[in-house]
Amino acid sequence: MIGGIAIITIYWYVLLICAGVAVLLVIFGDVFDFDGPIDPMLIVPWLTFTSLLGYLGESLTDQSSLVIFVISAIIATVLVFLLNFYVLMPMKHAESTLSTSEKTLEGQIATVVTPIPIQGMGEIQLKSVTGSISRPACFYTPQEKMIGRGEKVLIIEVRDRVCYVTPYESMLKM
Repeated sequence: MIGGIAIITIYWYVLLICAGVAVLLVIFGDVFDFDGPIDPMLIVPWLTFTSLLGYLGESLTDQSSLVIFVISAIIATVLVFLLNFYVLMPMKHAESTLSTSEKTLEGQIATVVTPIPIQGMGEIQLKSVTGSISRPACFYTPQEKMIGRGEKVLIIEVRDRVCYVTPYESMLKM
């Protein structure tokens, strides 16, 4: 007993409070950026695991409360380390979109959807594993003739979502 309150009751209340705080962190965790030495995204799960394991240890075993707390803290530390290493860190470094960046389009071969006039814009389409994207396109250098629908072009540069292209000539002759 601590202060007249049973230890199992303390574990239970800490577990409930941490579960509520965990829900709030899931909802509002991106709003706050914790760069300090103590990250709530790691402390709250540690307290939650420790209180859960302590509650289970107190209710299911006859060990002393200190032994149960130490074992619970060690297991919680390992679980939080694994949570941080395999879930939180990859999520912090993950891209939030499947779309490609404009720089990755440069050097790609695309198909003309809307013919590109000598001085003006047309439309090209790129197909990839994640789907296809269409972008407006115009010539990178002055050309003598327009490019018709279905022809291949090479993307040289992308500026302001407009692809600057040249006619694509395959080096392989079949």
